[in-house]
Amino acid sequence: GVVTYAPFTLFPSLVPSALLEQAYAVQMDFNLLVDTVSQNSAFLEQTLSSTIKKDDYTARLFDIYKQVLKEGIAQTVFLGLNRSDYMFQCSTDGSQALKQIEINTISASFGGLASRTPAVHRHVLSVLGKTEEAAKILSNNPSKGLALGIAKAWELYGSASAVVLLIAQEKERNIFDQRAIENELLDRNIHVIRRRFEDV
Repeated sequence: GVVTYAPFTLFPSLVPSALLEQAYAVQMDFNLLVDTVSQNSAFLEQTLSSTIKKDDYTARLFDIYKQVLKEGIAQTVFLGLNRSDYMFQCSTDGSQALKQIEINTISASFGGLASRTPAVHRHVLSVLGKTEEAAKILSNNPSKGLALGIAKAWELYGSASAVVLLIAQEKERNIFDQRAIENELLDRNIHVIRRRFEDV
């Protein structure tokens, strides 16, 4: 181990409220789309066919997916933790448009770190005497939201002795981000065990 910090901006970026509201407004629809696509095996196989030929990681995941379908899906409750990333485009005429960069369904990370970023930005602005600007920074706690989703799935699983399995890489660099969600779950008396890909 080496501890290193995640990159972050020293100052907050201004986001027009209309674009922020637009991102909020489409999120439920995007999540429904991802969920629907995840249940369409023919579409997934057709769409991923060229990727599966070139990318071993995706091919192995798809093999697991096919094996699960072959054995039959046993669970009745599903949880998708998605991270939707946006930027906004500024045109020469001054107009701005929201642009989605990706929906990440395999690694919805940085919820823990993002939860702490508003406090960092408020602190930096306050140190610089910009208390008015610091007061305008919105709170953001995605680690709590992620934990609430996992806690609801845990509750619906129906076993008080159940634990949450967190699968991490051998040399996980994002452990502090993950620990924030683990701590939120521990606050709800839900225990998390960590295993490496190799272990499972």
